[in-house]
Amino acid sequence: MTHVEARPLPAGASLLHIGLPKTGTTAVQASASRLRAELLAQGVCYPGAALNHGRASNALMGRSTAVFEAGDLSRWKRIARERWRHPEAIGWLSYEQIVQAETDVARRFLEELGPELHVAITVRAYVPMFASAWQQWVKDAGDVDFGAWLAAVTAVRTGRASADGPEWAEAFWRRHDLAAIAARWAALVGPERVHVVVLDKARPALLFDAFEGLLGLTPGTLASVPRDPLLDNRSLSRAEAELVQEVNRRALGAPTLDRALYYRVMRNGAVATMLRHRKPSADEGTMAVPRAAAEVIAAEGAAAARRLADLGVDVLGDAAMLADAPASPPATVPSPHTAVDPDLAAHAVVGAISSALGAGVSFAGGRPGIDSPHVPPSRRAVVAELRRRALPGGAR
Repeated sequence: MTHVEARPLPAGASLLHIGLPKTGTTAVQASASRLRAELLAQGVCYPGAALNHGRASNALMGRSTAVFEAGDLSRWKRIARERWRHPEAIGWLSYEQIVQAETDVARRFLEELGPELHVAITVRAYVPMFASAWQQWVKDAGDVDFGAWLAAVTAVRTGRASADGPEWAEAFWRRHDLAAIAARWAALVGPERVHVVVLDKARPALLFDAFEGLLGLTPGTLASVPRDPLLDNRSLSRAEAELVQEVNRRALGAPTLDRALYYRVMRNGAVATMLRHRKPSADEGTMAVPRAAAEVIAAEGAAAARRLADLGVDVLGDAAMLADAPASPPATVPSPHTAVDPDLAAHAVVGAISSALGAGVSFAGGRPGIDSPHVPPSRRAVVAELRRRALPGGAR
């Protein structure tokens, strides 16, 4: 895909980026949140002041997550007001958990953002996405090892799941059933307004190219932001993921555990410090889906690609890649590491202590994703930002 293959949305339209999780969403949000003024100068309004629109969207959806509670509807209203103070601009909102919205909830976004609503769904090959999804679940306090998690999740699609199977296995498919998600939104806004961006490891620029094309941005705008290892949200090594999962398993059974505090200490402390300050060694391993499960998952990817074609949605990239799988997957899930690298343990402990004391990531202060280096704004961007902030609530 080239930049121009994504047709720009009309002025005044809104683009709602809803996920899927672990498909470059954080990277897109990091660039957008640091370039608000530049985007507005180019005719795109990314409202608010946070990394993404999680708090506002959860308020509209009436749901809470480990990261954001539902909160008062005023959170959404502030974002919506800022977006509509620039009616001539393309409104752009992004939060990967909107992907779970059922039809009645999805309709609320249509009512709020107007009839010219377009929806962007980012996705990648199913097999590696599953491994990344388990790691994300572990970051969010998941306590089941990869093999057991994989068996439960695939059982949901192969008819082997028991009636009393874990809820988190069903929840996985609410977030990752691409065909069902695309069909839901296509029925609501029309298939021509659902844009599915299929990522390609061989063409990493495709992600930003697609959004720049849809939003009519100057090529290279989103890529101009300096990279932050934390916000790049790299995959954990197998050793890192196993450490976090085992800590979760041991801690979450405590009857007096404050889960909100634990989430902050582990995800925003221990894990965030690993991501920002470590480069795992090769012997720490990577998460790999074993052969039997990979065949089941690749078949799901192929079925999703066929369904996208039947729906007639706008696909940017090669949908056939959804069924891609490693040429030589392992026969089984490897046994967990029996020892932990002291460097890994030290980063995890220091990160947890720092976050527990309110000192940010590894005693660096600030909030992950907010107080990070940004590119110097252009004169046009400064004028746009002053315009935004001059409006009541515009800088919130």
